[in-house]
Amino acid sequence: MTLTIPGQADDGTPKLDRTPLGSQIASSLRRDILFGRIRPGTRLSQQELCDRFGTSRMPVRDALRELVYSGLLEQDGGRHAIVASLNRADLMDSFTIEGMLGGFAARKAVENATAEDITILEDLHTRMQQSPPEVVAGLNWQFHRHINRMAKSRKLLAALRQVSLDVPRDYLTEFPEWAQRSHTEHEDLLTALRNGDGERAERIMIDHLVESGRGLIDYLEARGLQID
Repeated sequence: MTLTIPGQADDGTPKLDRTPLGSQIASSLRRDILFGRIRPGTRLSQQELCDRFGTSRMPVRDALRELVYSGLLEQDGGRHAIVASLNRADLMDSFTIEGMLGGFAARKAVENATAEDITILEDLHTRMQQSPPEVVAGLNWQFHRHINRMAKSRKLLAALRQVSLDVPRDYLTEFPEWAQRSHTEHEDLLTALRNGDGERAERIMIDHLVESGRGLIDYLEARGLQID
Protein backbone atom coordinates (compact mmCIF):
# COMPACT_ATOMS: atom_id res chain seq x y z
CA MET A 1 0.00 0.00 0.00
CA THR A 2 1.36 3.40 -0.92
CA LEU A 3 1.23 6.32 1.46
CA THR A 4 -1.62 8.75 1.07
CA ILE A 5 -1.85 11.66 3.48
CA PRO A 6 -4.36 14.13 2.03
CA GLY A 7 -4.29 17.84 2.71
CA GLN A 8 -7.43 19.94 2.93
CA ALA A 9 -9.02 22.40 0.58
CA ASP A 10 -10.52 25.66 1.78
CA ASP A 11 -13.76 23.88 2.69
CA GLY A 12 -11.88 21.18 4.60
CA THR A 13 -12.31 18.47 1.96
CA PRO A 14 -9.31 16.28 0.97
CA LYS A 15 -7.06 17.40 -1.88
CA LEU A 16 -3.88 16.10 -3.48
CA ASP A 17 -0.80 16.54 -1.32
CA ARG A 18 2.26 17.40 -3.42
CA THR A 19 4.74 17.63 -0.53
CA PRO A 20 7.82 15.34 -0.75
CA LEU A 21 7.15 11.76 0.26
CA GLY A 22 9.76 11.91 3.03
CA SER A 23 7.99 14.90 4.57
CA GLN A 24 4.64 13.10 4.36
CA ILE A 25 6.11 10.08 6.16
CA ALA A 26 7.66 12.36 8.78
CA SER A 27 4.31 14.07 9.28
CA SER A 28 2.54 10.74 9.78
CA LEU A 29 5.14 9.52 12.28
CA ARG A 30 5.18 12.89 14.07
CA ARG A 31 1.41 12.63 14.53
CA ASP A 32 1.73 9.14 15.98
CA ILE A 33 4.50 10.23 18.38
CA LEU A 34 2.90 13.47 19.53
CA PHE A 35 -0.47 11.81 20.07
CA GLY A 36 1.09 8.93 22.00
CA ARG A 37 0.35 6.21 19.46
CA ILE A 38 4.04 5.36 19.19
CA ARG A 39 5.53 5.31 22.68
CA PRO A 40 8.93 6.62 23.80
CA GLY A 41 11.62 3.93 23.55
CA THR A 42 10.03 2.29 20.50
CA ARG A 43 12.60 1.24 17.89
CA LEU A 44 11.65 2.15 14.34
CA SER A 45 13.07 -0.12 11.66
CA GLN A 46 13.68 1.35 8.22
CA GLN A 47 12.49 -1.86 6.57
CA GLU A 48 9.30 -1.98 8.64
CA LEU A 49 8.59 1.64 7.75
CA CYS A 50 9.21 0.91 4.07
CA ASP A 51 6.69 -1.91 4.30
CA ARG A 52 4.20 0.23 6.20
CA PHE A 53 4.29 3.12 3.74
CA GLY A 54 4.93 1.09 0.61
CA THR A 55 8.02 3.01 -0.40
CA SER A 56 11.78 2.72 -0.83
CA ARG A 57 14.39 3.45 1.83
CA MET A 58 15.34 6.92 0.60
CA PRO A 59 12.13 8.77 1.64
CA VAL A 60 12.08 6.78 4.89
CA ARG A 61 15.66 7.90 5.64
CA ASP A 62 14.67 11.48 4.85
CA ALA A 63 11.74 11.23 7.26
CA LEU A 64 13.84 9.76 10.06
CA ARG A 65 16.53 12.39 9.53
CA GLU A 66 13.90 15.13 9.81
CA LEU A 67 12.52 13.71 13.06
CA VAL A 68 15.98 13.20 14.55
CA TYR A 69 16.75 16.84 13.75
CA SER A 70 13.57 17.95 15.51
CA GLY A 71 14.39 15.85 18.60
CA LEU A 72 11.51 13.39 18.36
CA LEU A 73 13.82 10.50 17.45
CA GLU A 74 17.30 9.41 18.51
CA GLN A 75 19.70 7.33 16.41
CA ASP A 76 20.96 4.01 17.77
CA GLY A 77 23.98 3.77 15.48
CA GLY A 78 22.38 1.11 13.31
CA ARG A 79 19.40 0.92 10.99
CA HIS A 80 16.96 1.81 13.71
CA ALA A 81 15.77 5.04 15.25
CA ILE A 82 14.38 5.24 18.78
CA VAL A 83 11.47 7.42 19.80
CA ALA A 84 12.86 9.94 22.29
CA SER A 85 11.32 10.53 25.69
CA LEU A 86 8.86 13.38 25.69
CA ASN A 87 10.09 16.11 27.99
CA ARG A 88 7.61 18.60 29.47
CA ALA A 89 10.12 21.46 29.44
CA ASP A 90 11.13 20.78 25.83
CA LEU A 91 7.51 20.60 24.65
CA MET A 92 6.58 23.80 26.46
CA ASP A 93 9.71 25.55 25.20
CA SER A 94 8.71 24.64 21.64
CA PHE A 95 5.20 26.02 22.06
CA THR A 96 6.46 29.09 23.94
CA ILE A 97 9.03 29.96 21.27
CA GLU A 98 6.44 29.49 18.55
CA GLY A 99 4.04 31.57 20.64
CA MET A 100 6.53 34.43 20.88
CA LEU A 101 7.09 34.42 17.13
CA GLY A 102 3.37 34.00 16.45
CA GLY A 103 2.66 36.89 18.78
CA PHE A 104 5.13 39.08 16.94
CA ALA A 105 3.45 38.08 13.67
CA ALA A 106 0.06 39.03 15.11
CA ARG A 107 1.39 42.45 16.18
CA LYS A 108 2.77 43.07 12.69
CA ALA A 109 -0.47 41.75 11.17
CA VAL A 110 -2.36 44.51 13.00
CA GLU A 111 -0.09 47.09 11.39
CA ASN A 112 -0.73 45.68 7.90
CA ALA A 113 -4.35 44.57 8.22
CA THR A 114 -6.74 45.60 5.46
CA ALA A 115 -10.53 45.44 5.45
CA GLU A 116 -10.23 42.44 3.13
CA ASP A 117 -7.92 40.66 5.60
CA ILE A 118 -10.41 41.17 8.43
CA THR A 119 -13.24 39.87 6.23
CA ILE A 120 -11.25 36.74 5.34
CA LEU A 121 -10.48 36.02 9.01
CA GLU A 122 -14.08 36.68 10.06
CA ASP A 123 -15.32 34.27 7.40
CA LEU A 124 -12.89 31.56 8.54
CA HIS A 125 -13.91 32.14 12.17
CA THR A 126 -17.62 31.84 11.34
CA ARG A 127 -17.06 28.66 9.33
CA MET A 128 -15.06 27.15 12.19
CA GLN A 129 -17.95 27.72 14.57
CA GLN A 130 -20.39 26.06 12.18
CA SER A 131 -18.29 23.10 11.04
CA PRO A 132 -17.61 19.62 12.46
CA PRO A 133 -14.19 18.98 14.10
CA GLU A 134 -12.69 17.25 11.07
CA VAL A 135 -13.30 20.41 9.03
CA VAL A 136 -12.44 22.86 11.82
CA ALA A 137 -8.85 21.58 11.87
CA GLY A 138 -8.12 22.75 8.32
CA LEU A 139 -9.94 26.06 8.80
CA ASN A 140 -7.99 26.72 12.00
CA TRP A 141 -4.72 26.19 10.11
CA GLN A 142 -5.84 28.63 7.40
CA PHE A 143 -6.79 31.22 10.05
CA HIS A 144 -3.33 31.18 11.62
CA ARG A 145 -1.55 30.99 8.27
CA HIS A 146 -3.36 34.11 7.06
CA ILE A 147 -2.37 36.07 10.17
CA ASN A 148 1.25 34.99 9.76
CA ARG A 149 1.23 36.09 6.13
CA MET A 150 -0.31 39.42 7.07
CA ALA A 151 2.93 40.15 8.94
CA LYS A 152 4.57 40.48 5.48
CA SER A 153 7.92 39.22 6.72
CA ARG A 154 9.74 36.39 4.94
CA LYS A 155 12.25 36.18 7.77
CA LEU A 156 9.50 35.76 10.33
CA LEU A 157 7.71 33.11 8.29
CA ALA A 158 10.97 31.21 7.87
CA ALA A 159 11.64 31.40 11.62
CA LEU A 160 8.13 30.13 12.39
CA ARG A 161 8.62 27.16 10.06
CA GLN A 162 11.97 26.44 11.69
CA VAL A 163 10.78 26.36 15.30
CA SER A 164 7.28 25.00 14.82
CA LEU A 165 6.68 21.65 16.47
CA ASP A 166 4.43 21.02 13.48
CA VAL A 167 1.49 19.61 15.39
CA PRO A 168 -0.77 17.98 12.76
CA ARG A 169 -3.67 20.01 11.40
CA ASP A 170 -6.16 17.55 12.88
CA TYR A 171 -5.18 18.78 16.37
CA LEU A 172 -8.73 19.94 17.13
CA THR A 173 -10.12 16.60 16.00
CA GLU A 174 -7.99 14.92 18.66
CA PHE A 175 -8.86 17.58 21.27
CA PRO A 176 -12.50 18.54 20.63
CA GLU A 177 -12.82 20.02 24.13
CA TRP A 178 -10.38 22.74 23.05
CA ALA A 179 -12.55 23.84 20.14
CA GLN A 180 -14.75 26.22 22.15
CA ARG A 181 -11.76 27.77 23.87
CA SER A 182 -10.13 28.24 20.48
CA HIS A 183 -13.27 29.95 19.13
CA THR A 184 -13.29 32.36 22.08
CA GLU A 185 -9.62 33.24 21.70
CA HIS A 186 -10.00 33.72 17.95
CA GLU A 187 -12.87 36.14 18.58
CA ASP A 188 -10.71 38.09 21.05
CA LEU A 189 -7.92 38.18 18.48
CA LEU A 190 -10.29 39.46 15.80
CA THR A 191 -11.44 42.22 18.16
CA ALA A 192 -7.84 43.30 18.70
CA LEU A 193 -7.25 43.33 14.94
CA ARG A 194 -10.38 45.40 14.31
CA ASN A 195 -9.34 47.86 17.03
CA GLY A 196 -5.77 48.12 15.76
CA ASP A 197 -4.44 46.95 19.12
CA GLY A 198 -1.16 45.23 18.24
CA GLU A 199 -0.07 44.75 21.84
CA ARG A 200 -3.32 43.01 22.71
CA ALA A 201 -3.17 40.81 19.59
CA GLU A 202 0.38 39.76 20.45
CA ARG A 203 -0.55 38.80 24.01
CA ILE A 204 -3.60 36.81 22.91
CA MET A 205 -1.61 34.87 20.31
CA ILE A 206 1.19 34.02 22.74
CA ASP A 207 -1.27 32.75 25.35
CA HIS A 208 -3.26 30.89 22.68
CA LEU A 209 -0.26 28.89 21.46
CA VAL A 210 1.26 28.27 24.90
CA GLU A 211 -2.05 26.94 26.20
CA SER A 212 -2.18 24.62 23.18
CA GLY A 213 1.08 23.10 24.44
CA ARG A 214 -0.37 22.57 27.90
CA GLY A 215 -3.43 20.99 26.31
CA LEU A 216 -1.27 18.54 24.38
CA ILE A 217 0.62 17.54 27.54
CA ASP A 218 -2.64 17.05 29.48
CA TYR A 219 -3.96 14.88 26.65
CA LEU A 220 -0.85 12.70 26.57
CA GLU A 221 -0.80 12.25 30.34
CA ALA A 222 -4.51 11.37 30.32
CA ARG A 223 -3.62 8.56 27.91
CA GLY A 224 -1.04 7.26 30.38
CA LEU A 225 2.03 8.55 28.56
CA GLN A 226 4.99 9.39 30.78
CA ILE A 227 6.11 13.01 30.36
CA ASP A 228 9.47 13.63 32.03
